[in-house]
Formats: sequence, structure tokens, C-alpha cells
Amino acid sequence: MKKKLLSILLAAVIALGVLSGSALSAGASSLLGDVDNDGEIDVIDATLIQRHFANVKQLDEAAQKRGAVSGGEFSITDATLIQRYAAKLIAFFPAEENAETQDVITIHFIDNKNWGNFYAYLYNEDSGEELEAYPGVALTDPTVNADGYNEYSLNVDVKKYDRVIFSSGRRQTIEAPVTKASYGYMIADKNASKYDVDIYTGGQVDAGKIRTVKMDFPVYPEGEQKTVWIYLPDGYDPEDTDKRYSVLYMDDGQVMLGTLPNDDWRCDKTVRSLMNNGGDGIIIVGISSLEGVRYQEMCPYIGEPAMDPELLEKYRETMTEEELNEAYKAWLEGYEEYCQGGIFADFTVNTVIPYVDSHYNTNSVRGFTGSSAGGLEAFYIGMEYPEVFDYVGVMSPSLNAYDASVWDEYLSTKDFSGEVPRMYFFCGNNPKDAIETDLYTYSVQAEGWLLDHDYPSDRIRTVTNDDTKHLHKYWGLYLPELLCWGMEL
Repeated sequence: MKKKLLSILLAAVIALGVLSGSALSAGASSLLGDVDNDGEIDVIDATLIQRHFANVKQLDEAAQKRGAVSGGEFSITDATLIQRYAAKLIAFFPAEENAETQDVITIHFIDNKNWGNFYAYLYNEDSGEELEAYPGVALTDPTVNADGYNEYSLNVDVKKYDRVIFSSGRRQTIEAPVTKASYGYMIADKNASKYDVDIYTGGQVDAGKIRTVKMDFPVYPEGEQKTVWIYLPDGYDPEDTDKRYSVLYMDDGQVMLGTLPNDDWRCDKTVRSLMNNGGDGIIIVGISSLEGVRYQEMCPYIGEPAMDPELLEKYRETMTEEELNEAYKAWLEGYEEYCQGGIFADFTVNTVIPYVDSHYNTNSVRGFTGSSAGGLEAFYIGMEYPEVFDYVGVMSPSLNAYDASVWDEYLSTKDFSGEVPRMYFFCGNNPKDAIETDLYTYSVQAEGWLLDHDYPSDRIRTVTNDDTKHLHKYWGLYLPELLCWGMEL
């Protein structure tokens, strides 16, 4: 009762703005999250942090230490984590010293299709270990979220169980990754006999900001420039140069944050989810591609390109073999000039990255990712600039632009004995998607290509999903795993 009364009084004082600006001081305490040192962790502790960062009333060093529940720098994110702890939405803080809890996060499941019975089938993709046999753990005791749907929660050790399927017993979703950047999931549209899943961030409106920059691109006509979008996570403060952020670079940047209805990477949601779980924010930089010449920009020249056998056969119907050979020779001579992937890679490394590093508070951790033709370019960038990137996401890549023999010859020119990026390959294999199944073979073979040329096996991961198609939303579904595996979170 005393605590409730104090809460009411404090809320009233905040509204009237009559609290003094002196620092709140409290004695030492071992209870992480107990900012006011009264032996309890509740919304008052979160409010004190909010007031500290609003410059209403400053906390002393001891109180800040107790409030730094995220495990990183003391920040406004700590207030959110304490609120969630008080509401029993999470069971522990990321900064807790018990090492066994560091890989355990609270995953949230939203029954937005009103399935009623709700199960979570958690397992390890590599070992096959299950938390419980299918249909999995029966989820009970839901809360009702702001949209009126049942919200279930479950603590998961993401090092032991990295995949989840939700079901009602007779309906189920496709498989989804479970990582430290996974806060929650909700049921999306039906995908054949299963349902897709979408990312759920706890109903929070992301407060990240987007900056847009126009840059000259060497081969664009006069008056045409590349657009570069720079996403700054919630809490980014340009004046706080002590707080520095890793950066993920993406080609096809126009699809990173929702410019296409129901088909984008939802990068902001992934970053928000990681922060909800106590992780640091990430700066994401999206580099646009120009409509009409996208494939040209995303295609590097590494040798003689693969020729579509059906197209070749069609030409044979109207040309003699000699005419065909001459036409092919002329086309091949122009192909190297046609391919601008090398120019795009150089532009990324020598123009975009220096700009971002000089204008924003970045650290030395960098990643790059792209999909389809952009995945082809991502693979090339990882091979050409291994010293620049710590990890590379190669999503449903158009590696079939070149035959395997050409890739073998290209990779034989590389030296992988030094520092090399962690290479994450992903491709779907939905039989109803001809594009994705066409790209699948080389996508899963690429790991072997690298191993044949002495690439470190512990720095390669290949992931597939038989239900996903050639769409941005599926690549975005695996973005959390790319980030966590790539940065070894």
C-alpha cells in the first residue's frame, strides 16, 4: 500500500514538474534494477531513469550502476527493461552475472489469429534436440496486449534451441529462427498449408531516425545520384561519442524499412527486438539501386558468364553456328563493361563507409548483406574486401550468373589465410517458387566452394527453409540470425 501511494505521489509530482534538480542518492545495493534501493524492482525505478535522462533529477553513480540492467552503457533502454521486468514480461536482466542466463531470453508469442490452443515447438536445427516433442510446449497464462490479443511468453536458451514452429495442434506456422535479436512473433498470412510469421516488438513504436544522403555514383548520368539511407537506432545521441555502434550495410536499401507493402526486411523491428532483449542498437545503411539497371549494378565481372541453355537453343534456330559464335564473342566483349558490381563494391567501401564513419558514432564492427542479385554482390564484396567486413549475409544469391567452374577459378585467386568475414548463406526452397529453387543449388554449394579453397569452416554457415520464397520478408525473417551469428552475440 505504501509503495502504491508513493507511486501515485511521484506521478503527481512529475506531472507538476516540482521536483528539484538535485541528484538522487542512495546507498549501495546488490539488487540489479533496484534504482531507488528500496528492495523492490518496479515502475518507480524505471521512472527515475526516465527522469534522469530528461534532466529532471540526476541519479548518483551507485544508482546508475544498479539501473544499468542491459549490461552496456547506462541508457534509457534500461528503463524499458525494468518496466518489462516489473510487468513479468522478462524473467531476468541481460546484465545479470549468472553466465547460464546470458543465452536465455524471453520470447513472446501473439495469438492474433485466435487459434485458442497455442504451442511452441522449439528445437536445434543442427542437432535436432527438442525442448518437447511436437507440437511442443503448451503455452498458458497469457496477458492481453494493447491490440486485444493473447500474448504468451516463454524463456528460451537460444544456444540450445534456435528454431521455433507455432501451432494450435492442427494449424502451424513455418519455421522461424530464435536468437538474441528475437523478441516476439505473430502469425502472418497463410503460406500454402502453413502460416508465415511476422516480427513482434511488444507494441513499441520504434523511435529510430532515418537520415538520407545523396551521393554521386561514377557511372550514373549527370543529375542522377545514389540515395543512401542511414537508420539510427532509438537512443542514438550524436553528442555521446563514447557510445559507438556497429553498422550493417545493405544493397537495395530501398527495401530495408518498409517501402514495399508487406515485403521488406523490417530492419528497424529487428534492431528494436535486439534492444528489447538488452542488446545494443545497430546503425543500418541502405544503398539504393537504380530501377532498370539494378542487375547491372549488382553483377560483378569475374569471368565468362553462364549462358541460359534455353536462350542459346532459341538463337540456334535463327543463326548459323558461325554467326552465333561471332554474336557471342561480341556480347562477351561488352559484358565486362556492362557489369558494374566492382564499381558498386568500390563505391561502398571507399565512399559510403568513410562518409558514415566520419559523420556518425560508429565502431569497427561492420557487416554487409544483400539478396538475389544483391546477394551475388554481397558475396563478391566479402571476397574482395575481407578486411573491411566482419560478417556478410548472402541471401538467395544469384550465384548462377556464373558457372561453378568460373567461381572455382575466381576463388583460387584469393588468400583466406588471414582475417576473413563470417559468411552466412540463406536460401529458400519452396517448390512453388521457380526463382528460389533455381538459386538454391548454388546457394548451398557455395560453402563447399569456399572450403575447397581453405576458407575456415567455423566462419561459414548455410541455412535453408523449404517454405520460404524469393521475397524480402523472408530474408528479413532471418536477419536476426544473420546479425547474431555474424557478430557472435
